[in-house]
Order: sequence, then structure tokens, then C-alpha cells
Amino acid sequence: MRLLGVRLDSELEARLAAVARTQGRSKSDLAREAVRRYVDLYDEAYRREARRQSLRASKRDVADDYAFWETIEAKDAAWK
Repeated sequence: MRLLGVRLDSELEARLAAVARTQGRSKSDLAREAVRRYVDLYDEAYRREARRQSLRASKRDVADDYAFWETIEAKDAAWK
């Protein structure tokens, strides 16, 4: 296990200490659980979004992509 130092403002530290006392747990236990939940939530959200985009991209017609970029290049050339 590695050590991670986190700076908390005094109000948040006091609230954390109060919750820890109420639950009979250490502040470290609560902080570890909070970080784990946060990482799990956002890691899973990232994976879902990556899967969604991958599926969407696999269903796209490549010809549409070429047509889009050709239109952009034509507009760009017209500005020059």
C-alpha cells in the first residue's frame, strides 16, 4: 500500500473527523472509500463512453467521412 497525502481545509477535516467518529472508522478509511468510489464511478463512465463511441464509429459509413473532409477542404481553399 502506498501513502497519499491530501490537504484538506479545516472545515472539511473537522467534518471528516466527525463522520469517522460517528461511524467508528478512521479518517483514512473514509478517505480511501471516497477515492475508490470516485475512481470507480469515473473509470466506468469513461469505459462506457469509449464503448459507445467505438460502436458508433463502427456503424459509420467511411464515405461520409471523406465527403465531410472534402467539403471542409473546399471551404478552406475558397477562403484563401
